[in-house]
Amino acid sequence: MAAEDALQLYADRRTTDGHGVSIPSQRRYVGYWEKLLSVPKGISRSPLNVHLPEPCNREVRRIRIYDAVNIKSVFFVVSQLEEVPDQRYQPPAEVSKNCCRPIRDAWQTTVCDRYYYSITESNDSGKQPHLKESRLVVQMDTEIPVIYQKTCLEYHYKTPVKVSGDVRVAFYEKMIGGRLFYLCFNTTFISNNLLQFTEHDLDKVGKRGRSISGSAFCVELLFGPRNAIGVLPALGDA
Repeated sequence: MAAEDALQLYADRRTTDGHGVSIPSQRRYVGYWEKLLSVPKGISRSPLNVHLPEPCNREVRRIRIYDAVNIKSVFFVVSQLEEVPDQRYQPPAEVSKNCCRPIRDAWQTTVCDRYYYSITESNDSGKQPHLKESRLVVQMDTEIPVIYQKTCLEYHYKTPVKVSGDVRVAFYEKMIGGRLFYLCFNTTFISNNLLQFTEHDLDKVGKRGRSISGSAFCVELLFGPRNAIGVLPALGDA
């Protein structure tokens, strides 16, 4: 059963209003589970196979908010769940906090090549190689004038922040209080080094959160490659 079908079945059977699971991050995680489950071939009515992925870390390089209106800065806090020995509960631990400001003011060395070292995880046969070799990955981050046509807030990390597993990013109007919305994701399921969230993909968007959302509103997170083990300076910085 597909994730959307399972969510609809839950809404029909377990809720009176038919809305079911309405929090976007919860629906996102149901989609994650769909990717981890498979049906054994040739065996009917057997338990599903669960393929748990290997832990994956990512480096957060940039947080950007497109088409923000009626606001000049947005504070954010990045946290991740951390394991506690002999406990099932994993409390959130703050990893980073800062502020997104208008891109003309906050823009830094983003128009340049960035080079990363990344671990080669497997070969074409899917087997782990005898020796793990680092490979050089080039990521181009080019800006285009269109992003200046609407208010765009951004924070660019000079030193990337590493996150792993379940991550939450909460956005605030003020450093203390005034939460606008938040989002949750798991680093294993990031593809193409980029995550984008429209207003409908964000959790607990209140009246104030909706008031800053333009017609093309979007929250974007840019990451380095999977399991990067080092960052080299940009060519222009050498």
